Amino acid sequence: MHDKLALLEKEAKSPLGPQSHNGDPPSETPRLADLLDELDVLIRRFVQLPKAALSILLAVWLVGTYTFHKFRYCGYLALRSATPRCGKTLLMRILSQSANGTPSITSLPTPAVLFRSTRPVLLLDEVDKLRNVDKEKYGEVLAVLNCGFEKGAVIERCNRKTFDVESYNVYGPKALAGIEGIADTLADRSFQIQMERSAHRMPRLNLRKMDDLFVQLRAGLQGWADDHGDQIDEVYDGLPDQLDCLDGFDDRFQDIAEPLIVLATLADAERPDGPAILPRLLEGLKAAAGRREPSGRERQILAFLDIAARKLGEADEVFVRSADLLADCATIEDLAFIETGRKLAGLLKHFDLCPSFNPAKTERGYWIKQFWITTWRGRYPKTGDA
Repeated sequence: MHDKLALLEKEAKSPLGPQSHNGDPPSETPRLADLLDELDVLIRRFVQLPKAALSILLAVWLVGTYTFHKFRYCGYLALRSATPRCGKTLLMRILSQSANGTPSITSLPTPAVLFRSTRPVLLLDEVDKLRNVDKEKYGEVLAVLNCGFEKGAVIERCNRKTFDVESYNVYGPKALAGIEGIADTLADRSFQIQMERSAHRMPRLNLRKMDDLFVQLRAGLQGWADDHGDQIDEVYDGLPDQLDCLDGFDDRFQDIAEPLIVLATLADAERPDGPAILPRLLEGLKAAAGRREPSGRERQILAFLDIAARKLGEADEVFVRSADLLADCATIEDLAFIETGRKLAGLLKHFDLCPSFNPAKTERGYWIKQFWITTWRGRYPKTGDA
């Protein structure tokens, strides 16, 4: 496979079969598993990934850009890195050239651009402002992205001239790349990949010499999608409520993973004698799911439960002054934003804990009870405790 790519870069020949002299696609549609293997090799050749199996996840996700309308859900890609120069933009270029419609890479468009765009696939680079702390400023952008992973999602706007309500479909594949962590709601809808800087120099991605490869890849993927719509419907509709291979993942992750499972299953059925796609995809899904972390609010309540448990000790109930809780919060990163009693009350009200007074009615604080800690520990167990 690597030799094929090297030859392609040198001679601009397609590894996907015969090509006519006028540049038309080949007359015979390649098997999906063969296309996935080509994408797998292409990605691994130019991009350093933390787990090798993530490349097949990316390859199957690219097939999903041609078939997403067949599914109820479409998971996003979230590409992150601790530092620049880890290959995020390079990978986005590969996605751009391989995905349905050859989508351009854009940076933080306005909400109007997002929902009025006719592109089937959206590639967003430098999304470092789509974090929890940016919700107030970029709330409308996040609202469009939050609902766009589910089929039927629309944004409605009133036409200023006719006053008619117009609906814009926002469902479709989206890839988001940046250094900072994205908002919890977006992360929950995404396959998260933490990019890493390669210890050695990777081959240069020379797109100018690879046009023929991408033309053939796109033609093959589109041709396969056009020819197998009925099979996709049949397998997807026949899925049970719970897939054994996804047991242990949360419900949202299962929703976005099922379309990829369907595509991998069809690929293996079409090529039973070759290296199986599905086992590699499951490894990739496991690696991507491993990046799914508790939401910001979950981390906050877990941290506060630790504080409350220390204050309570062996007692069944204890009164703790708000000032003492604020001092403890200031020492914990996830709670450092809580600088006032109002902010503390704003967090704890979501967890049925309200401020009160001590028996002498002289100090304001909270009554911490063992029952309250036990209840919320059960609802939000620490990683590994569930």
